[in-house]
Amino acid sequence: MKNIWIIIGIIFLWGVALRAVEVISGNYLFGFDIGRDLLVARNIIENHKLTLIGAEIGSGSAGINGIFQGPGYYYLLAIPYVLFGGDPYGVILLMFLFGVATLVAVYWTVRRIFDQKTAVIALFLTAISPLIVSQSRFIWAPHPASLLLVLFLFFVYMIPKRPRLYAPLAVFAAGLTYHFEFAMTIPIVLALFIGLPFVFRVKDLRTYLYSLVSVTVAFLPLIAFEIRHGWMAVRSILDYSVPQGPVGRDVWLLRISDHMGPYIANAKNSFPIEHGFMPDWSFTVLTGGLLIALFFLSRRVFFRFLLLLLLTSYVILLFLNNIIWDYYLIHAHFIYMYVFAYSLINSYRRKRVVFAMLSIFLLSMIASSVWRMKINYTYDFYDLGGVEKISGKQTAIDYVYQDAGGQPFSAFTFMAPIYTYPYDYLFATYGKKKYGYAPGSEKKGLVYLIIEPDASKPWTYKGWLETVIVDGSIIKTETLSTGHIIQVRQFP
Repeated sequence: MKNIWIIIGIIFLWGVALRAVEVISGNYLFGFDIGRDLLVARNIIENHKLTLIGAEIGSGSAGINGIFQGPGYYYLLAIPYVLFGGDPYGVILLMFLFGVATLVAVYWTVRRIFDQKTAVIALFLTAISPLIVSQSRFIWAPHPASLLLVLFLFFVYMIPKRPRLYAPLAVFAAGLTYHFEFAMTIPIVLALFIGLPFVFRVKDLRTYLYSLVSVTVAFLPLIAFEIRHGWMAVRSILDYSVPQGPVGRDVWLLRISDHMGPYIANAKNSFPIEHGFMPDWSFTVLTGGLLIALFFLSRRVFFRFLLLLLLTSYVILLFLNNIIWDYYLIHAHFIYMYVFAYSLINSYRRKRVVFAMLSIFLLSMIASSVWRMKINYTYDFYDLGGVEKISGKQTAIDYVYQDAGGQPFSAFTFMAPIYTYPYDYLFATYGKKKYGYAPGSEKKGLVYLIIEPDASKPWTYKGWLETVIVDGSIIKTETLSTGHIIQVRQFP
């Protein structure tokens, strides 16, 4: 017994170390989405501007409009904003803590669902899964959802024991994911309501009533917003997702074909496959094997629901006419890892050949994770990140303030996205707190232009200079070590 707890401790600490690079270095990616979301959180705290909606799905650029994530992510960001005085480090620390809590939840729930040995393997797979690890190293709305999904799967397992309690809890946990990634929420909630009568054989009317109340509470901000705006999201979904006319059949066939690839990639990405310790195609075989195993395991109620959940996700996401991203399918990662863990332990107990095959994959994953750990602390830890990470952006802002020497100035920023949210946020928080004032936004007097060249199209900022910023006398142009171009101009 003592030995297994030592193994659990080592796995847990390994998972923590894989997730802790940015928390230790204090240097993390700080891009468009992060700046936008933190500005909203700041507005909630500083100006008391409450909101019923989160970011628009696809930021309005994916061909779909009027559908919004839930506002819960913004209110979650408001907590570290208050605790850390607006320093985004508090948010990356929050992401790290969610990742650590997910590790704890996986071990505790899988032990309850299966047994301790299966829980140890599931913990290990979660600890090293590249996409699950990245959720602790990058600030992004979908990332906290993993903890909810682990709890959701546990509540689902418990439904046969106490349906009136655990069905509403499962629905509520599933509904809350809409505050982080709406595209993931609808299949999960729908699969659960399909599963209650057909998988769990629930006949108790109160269970359904309590579940409907639970999902209503989870979606309350969405319902309130929709009532106030004429059911805008419903109309947008219908306009966006349903192909019309004779062309529709061809579109559906194309979607069925195109969506298969992202699902296979999502399954493979659940496991560390980098650095070629095993050929890439072998993990495609592993994916197929896990799906076959899930089919045969579906004689058990819990696995039958997992299979239903995968199928429901695939069918519902066929209605999307854009790419199926990995963060739409975070729940699928846990399904594959749970099936792998259960199959490994079960085949070991029954002395089947499958155990040897899965063990080979497990050893390759261990080797890949060791390699990743080395990269984390020999490269990632020391990588300043140029214009992409927080240190680079703060370096550019420091240069501007120090060059201004206390004089009032205005600042304009060029980034590959036309919106400059990261700099707007950092000037309003980091710059104002450190230097005592924030820059203006007028082409008047001393003006600093902060330019982030687009790595793929490094010439694009010249068009901005020739069309948006055309006046003023150029005093000097400097290129910082981060890659930022700083141009100083004097306007009348």
